[in-house]
Amino acid sequence: MFEKILVPTDFTDEADRVLTFAKGLKAFGLREITLVHVVDVGRSVVWPLPGALSGAIESKLDERREQLESEGFVARTLLLEGSPSDEVLKAAAGHKYSMIVTGSHGKRLIEEILLGSVSEAISRESKIPVLVVRYDVLRDIERGKPLGQYAVETFRKVLLPNDFSSVSNEALAVVKKLKKAGVKEVVTLHIVDVKRLETEQQKTEQLEACNVGTGRVAAQLKKDGFEVEAICRAGDPLTEILSVADEVGASLIVMGSHGKGVLKEWLIGSVSLNVIRTADRPALVVHRG
Repeated sequence: MFEKILVPTDFTDEADRVLTFAKGLKAFGLREITLVHVVDVGRSVVWPLPGALSGAIESKLDERREQLESEGFVARTLLLEGSPSDEVLKAAAGHKYSMIVTGSHGKRLIEEILLGSVSEAISRESKIPVLVVRYDVLRDIERGKPLGQYAVETFRKVLLPNDFSSVSNEALAVVKKLKKAGVKEVVTLHIVDVKRLETEQQKTEQLEACNVGTGRVAAQLKKDGFEVEAICRAGDPLTEILSVADEVGASLIVMGSHGKGVLKEWLIGSVSLNVIRTADRPALVVHRG
């Protein structure tokens, strides 16, 4: 399932925790890790980079590559120049990576507009799944258990929010593949967004449709051998997703994303990216392939 992944790094302790977490996927067949560092030309004080600085960056990549190789991985490194999110996406294209594994600071949307967020930009645009883990969550987990163990535990019980769209079907297909990673339990969830309703009759009708839709998804998953719970809720989508994740003890949230641009998201809202910002557990973001 996770034979080959791409991991962006900026050599911080936070990024190294993400890499340590990613190495835990070896239990699910991970063989090859490509580490990519992008020199952000838009923020560089001097350009082109002096040779000594380029050499220092390459040395840091080599240190991590050698460590990965000593642990039995096939390890590759990429040193790129440009916009970090754009270059990571280009690196991911056409090389048959299983997914990108990256960390997130959990910025609020206004901070993202002002400061930028590489992980969220990658999550919006990537054509392959992106596994996002908040840096502060990894820091807290590290105090109590090895991050590699946490990675294994991540693929225990999946919460699958579903709006019955084509991109949600893509997320469903990915969840089915996660059986190879040990996922046994799936909770499929649909939320009737009360902000978009005008009458109680509409709420009743949509909850009835929700029960039919989640039942259909649950039947597909049961056919593939999963233990499944189907839940319908009425409320704010983000609030309900986070609440249900806590209630059912989900270890991972898998969501489809329609890939809205950040300005459009500001106007319309993006549930998947808000989950990335706020969820206290890993989220796997899936786009239409």
